[in-house]
Amino acid sequence: PGLAPTALIAGFSMHRFGVGVDPMEDTARKIAAVAPIRKGARVLDICTGLAYTASMARERGGDVTTVELDPAMTEMCRMNPHSAALFSGDIRQLYGNAADVVPTLPDDSFDRIVHDPPTFALAGELFSEEFYGHLARILKKKGRLYHYIGDPASKSAGNVARGVVTRLKQAGFGGVAIDYDAHGIVA
Repeated sequence: PGLAPTALIAGFSMHRFGVGVDPMEDTARKIAAVAPIRKGARVLDICTGLAYTASMARERGGDVTTVELDPAMTEMCRMNPHSAALFSGDIRQLYGNAADVVPTLPDDSFDRIVHDPPTFALAGELFSEEFYGHLARILKKKGRLYHYIGDPASKSAGNVARGVVTRLKQAGFGGVAIDYDAHGIVA
């Protein structure tokens, strides 16, 4: 009771839970991976989901824009009190496939990007070098990217992690590293 819920997409949980990590702790680890988020920092949250990342980035002072494919997720957010900040008027919401939306965003327009896509099997285009090139283009030179991949210590996510690291470097990112605590890649 009182804990933030998660959702399942094609049998995959949108947030980690159990073993000491609930969805809000999972979100805090993702936000910590791109810290600090200073007042007025422009933050892009790709794959909004239940809007926990967008809400926490906004709470920290970020000027947040989200990209969500499925308007049904927004309706789920309306029913979830932990997603209320999405409807405060302080978070800009864009809809569509991030692979189509991100290329339309201006160069050097974000200080932080949190890329939290579904699995590679469900959204392979969001793991492509071409997509990463657009992320590099829209991220400011001293910006930070966090990319969720699942537990990098697992065999399946470990294989994904190696490919993601390689493609991010090929797309122009420097300082690419696996963040085991946040289950992702930071660049």
